[in-house]
Amino acid sequence: MKGVYPREYFKAPHVAKPIEKIWDDIDAYSGEYFEDEKSLHEKIDFVIPIPPLKYKNRFLKGVFFSQGCEYLLKLYPDLKKIFFAGAYTMWSNYSWSENADFYLTCYENKPREEYYKNKYPNKKHIPFIPLQDVDFTNEYTVAPTFNTPKTIDVLCVSTPLEVKNLPMVASALKAYEKKYNRSLKATFVLGARDVIRKDNGEIDYSKLPDSQKSQMDQVVKILGNSIKNVDFYPWVNYKDLMRYYTGSRCLVLASLIEGKNRSIGEANACDTPVVVFRDHNKWARGGYPILREKSGEYAEIFSAECMADAIHKIISHPEYYEPRESYIKYSGRKNFVNTLADYLPYYHNNLLDYKKGAIHENVWLDLATQRNYQLSYYDFLYCKNYAIQHVRGLKAIDSLIKFFYSRFGIK
Repeated sequence: MKGVYPREYFKAPHVAKPIEKIWDDIDAYSGEYFEDEKSLHEKIDFVIPIPPLKYKNRFLKGVFFSQGCEYLLKLYPDLKKIFFAGAYTMWSNYSWSENADFYLTCYENKPREEYYKNKYPNKKHIPFIPLQDVDFTNEYTVAPTFNTPKTIDVLCVSTPLEVKNLPMVASALKAYEKKYNRSLKATFVLGARDVIRKDNGEIDYSKLPDSQKSQMDQVVKILGNSIKNVDFYPWVNYKDLMRYYTGSRCLVLASLIEGKNRSIGEANACDTPVVVFRDHNKWARGGYPILREKSGEYAEIFSAECMADAIHKIISHPEYYEPRESYIKYSGRKNFVNTLADYLPYYHNNLLDYKKGAIHENVWLDLATQRNYQLSYYDFLYCKNYAIQHVRGLKAIDSLIKFFYSRFGIK
């Protein structure tokens, strides 16, 4: 992760700059992992939505994507013989990779893409695909948990970083209490292992970095006596997180700028509607939607009262929302791989009986995946064997790449 972190945008929905300058500011920071960031190398993901295949005298290249794509291509230059290489970043910038075959860009924003490719003409040939790793969420794992009552009014799954604006969430809870004469039951999942939750529910966040400690100080001060209605959890294991999503009437997110937020999609996949500010990531995404139909509410103004009003609309009329139905329509792994293949002309031209928007149903692909990996393509896509589909860290990546090299005769 490198560059100039654009802090001036964290709490400013309106910035007096030309949009091109704002795009430059976004792209001046990257959430990728680089060669010289050795402490991050064990966090590098290597994800394969389409494996390389050889069947009936036909060879089909696979696809991988990684937030350490450029570094991996330096370590394994022959990867491109059997894979298309995709770069993504855990921010809303365009990747800094010089050698990736395509970029995952979070959102489709044609004016921004045109500006960028005119600025960097050496990248005009690179497909910009409006996906992110969060769009590869397994919609059958991330799903409503059985027999889970909605006992939480407001859930916030967010680290106490300045960019996340947790004090705004606390202010919205207080604004709701004042305006609607009711205290909301709220839960914060902080994703911070340095925070300690005591047996009585109180938390000790004294070991957090000063910047995060400052955010938590503000949250506690704003909540005041209302803190008795708020639960803080330092960390929740991923498999248990679905119960929190399912058991909540709504999820809130207060950030104005970041990468493509994971909790939005996960909450919707668990059939929980979401509240976000209309201005969330607006510079990066242009008119691309954050929320699909019946999946939540926009807080139209960057204010605590406006967020409180959006929360009230959701929890007062839960029957208006069908977030999982909307999620399944637009997101999840089948939609991811279909969009990916549609943006890469190679598959149109080389996959037998290719049909737009339906690569997951392709018979040749399914037969070839079974012959090569003893899995149906569906089972491969949904990680029935993680070891050959999604690994993390250089040691695991090295083993997997060597597995594919041996399969396809690369020394």
